[in-house]
Amino acid sequence: MTTTPARVVFDCNVFFQALTSPSGPAARLLELAANRDILLFVSAYSLDEIQDVTSRPHIVAKYRLDAAIVADFIADITSFATCVDSIPHVFEFGRDPDDAHYINLALAADAKLIVSRDKDLLSLRDCGTAEGRDFINRYPMLQILTPPELLSLIDESQGSD
Repeated sequence: MTTTPARVVFDCNVFFQALTSPSGPAARLLELAANRDILLFVSAYSLDEIQDVTSRPHIVAKYRLDAAIVADFIADITSFATCVDSIPHVFEFGRDPDDAHYINLALAADAKLIVSRDKDLLSLRDCGTAEGRDFINRYPMLQILTPPELLSLIDESQGSD
């Protein structure tokens, strides 16, 4: 029996980690997306954020990035990811309004998984806080995972086939 690939949204830092650490967990997830083992959804906003972060002078210097490397990376992503054009603003996140976009993108794409290393996004899965309880109650179908957590989940599901 074949299973439908998971529908996934990566936040900007996952893409950044994939670019700067090609053998790390984020890069492995991007490879799974390229192979269509998971279905990756992006938006113009998320692609612009990758461009913005990777063009900051201190990032360029530290990771030896140049415009061509970043352009190739973004072109590669757009060759296999599905770009969602219409993203209703459903979720608001006062602590980090930019992070709300990734929740809204996941909702618009009917994705069940958001992959992040962002502590604000990850805090939404904490049922010990009012903000976390509210998020979990409103969006029980969404899971926010780190790259290693998603890799473990994928390994577990493949092991049970």
